Amino acid sequence: MNERSSDVSSELYPELTVPGGLREALGREADRRGYGDEPLDSVEGFDPAVAACCARGKARFAVYATNIDEREFRIEISGPSGWPWGAFGSTVDLTVVAAILHAWRDGASIAQLRREWTLLAATPLDAAPPGRVVSTAWRLTLERSPVIRLGDAELAEALYAQPALRMFFPWPSHGRFSLLSSTADPFHEEVPRVIPTLDGLWNVVAPWAPQASERVLGSGLSAREAAALVAENVPAGSGPAIEGGWPTGGRMA
Repeated sequence: MNERSSDVSSELYPELTVPGGLREALGREADRRGYGDEPLDSVEGFDPAVAACCARGKARFAVYATNIDEREFRIEISGPSGWPWGAFGSTVDLTVVAAILHAWRDGASIAQLRREWTLLAATPLDAAPPGRVVSTAWRLTLERSPVIRLGDAELAEALYAQPALRMFFPWPSHGRFSLLSSTADPFHEEVPRVIPTLDGLWNVVAPWAPQASERVLGSGLSAREAAALVAENVPAGSGPAIEGGWPTGGRMA
């Protein structure tokens, strides 16, 4: 998942393949609708072809076209305090993005925006389209987005590099990195987790089980070695992660 690439799919995003990319495309859409908004800024770490933003005091509106598998314009709006959690959305329609951006620039509050556009949600994962919660979580993790729980960058890259692990929900916490089989509480863990050591390496341990001591599958591993060991120990029949909480009776057939 090369999220920060400047390469734009002409099939998914034909309007972004011209010079200026997303910034210019949104500007043209604003002009077409008579908004006359000022130019957008670039997003640090992203090519203007795939990301754009603007600020209103400490508040910030950003939009990304970094999904290289499906057409998606991902919206992130922070509040006037600068706190990154505000409103999040996902749409295939650049016209919708332009309309929301114009309303925000005109002073609409996050509450007003969420009432007007129901695609906006309180968290980025609530805003993810059905079937794309896990892929959205991975995308935000690899982009090092401040709007999601983040773990060690090298380990996250190594875990994602294992195709067998991409179907699980990434859940870093307190230095550990778990891959869960559900995306919300109650969470369910079937896959070995990765735990940091004091010397900057990693241990891989079997999933927690009632009345069982922690079973170490490998110790003192590099990020790449740890990820490979986790992939080797994915139980048969586990995954992909269920969107929402783990059902009381277990995974449905």
